[in-house]
Amino acid sequence: MKMFYEVVIDSSETANKCTILPLASRPDFHLIRIKKIKKLPTLNSPILLHHEGECLTEIRKSLGQVQAIASIDCVWRRLEGILARVERPLPRFARIPDGFQTAYPRKSSDNSDPDGGLATIEALFIAGALLGNWDATLLSKYYFGRKFVELNRNRFQELGVYPENDQEAMPVLSKPPRHALQRRRDRERV
Repeated sequence: MKMFYEVVIDSSETANKCTILPLASRPDFHLIRIKKIKKLPTLNSPILLHHEGECLTEIRKSLGQVQAIASIDCVWRRLEGILARVERPLPRFARIPDGFQTAYPRKSSDNSDPDGGLATIEALFIAGALLGNWDATLLSKYYFGRKFVELNRNRFQELGVYPENDQEAMPVLSKPPRHALQRRRDRERV
């Protein structure tokens, strides 16, 4: 099953730290960049990743096959303000089960990051895996992708979604661009 990802990206997310922008050219991603838009479009996915949502393991039982996931990529303190700007109705809120660890070296100056917080690409990867789409290529442009899978292998196995073959499970990191101009070209910003 192929998954579709819909991601609202806050304008405060910098290109060099954003885990989603390197995937902008993928056909299975629809990125909505916030600039000075007052109202954001309706999200078409049936679920929206949100830390206060229903656990994905329960949603998978009740909804069956889900083929699209929405997410908001921003710092925690801006989440509710951005969510308020999304046109209603909102998708069903879904959260990642507890027990996953981020590989992203987060550092919040005001300690506003909750325990168990994940990079957006990590959360999308977990959600996709739990919904039947283990896609290691999602992590191929994420420097910490292999470390993330290794850190969480046991949790994925507990939830019954880890592939039997380690080769299949591990992302292969694509080579990073050598200079800023190439990074901008890859993100279609030139």
